[in-house]
Amino acid sequence: MRLDTPEGTFDPTRRSIAGSLFFMGYASAALASCASPVTTPSDDLIVEDVYIPGAGGYQLPAYVARPPRQGRRPAVIVVNEIFGIHDYIKDVCRRFAREGYVAIAPDYFDRAGDPAPLTDFAQIRAIVATAGNEQVMGDTQGAVTWLGRQNFVRANSIGITGFCWGGTVVWMAAARFAEIKAGVA
Repeated sequence: MRLDTPEGTFDPTRRSIAGSLFFMGYASAALASCASPVTTPSDDLIVEDVYIPGAGGYQLPAYVARPPRQGRRPAVIVVNEIFGIHDYIKDVCRRFAREGYVAIAPDYFDRAGDPAPLTDFAQIRAIVATAGNEQVMGDTQGAVTWLGRQNFVRANSIGITGFCWGGTVVWMAAARFAEIKAGVA
């Protein structure tokens, strides 16, 4: 098969097509490696690390981002995936805050360690395995309770969202806690 183009003729062969596809794949990967992650600035937001009442009375660390405006706001509990509270989860909280929500990300794995900097998947799995359902639900109840006590939260407007492992937490929490009005996983 022969194609006439303004640049001349082109005779596509399997080899030339494979070479073109390889180059396009390589170029895509190279460009993606140069891309910088999306980050939401904390300017004009109130961002803080707090402690909330976790399961069994444990003081659970949590990341909170909220708008600076006065008044009560709806809230969203942001549940991480297996990698813990890392920059992306904090960024999600800041994005919710920019939209007018109070966002809180409880550190469900704090008792066992921080999986965020780890690269060994066996170590990550070991940390995640320590967070049983009852502990996680107790920690989620702690987040709901903490939110309900804040003068900047509309306690009847609490939602929850989660990623990967956090998706399971979303469905369990939405089914268990009447205070949670919406869940997205």
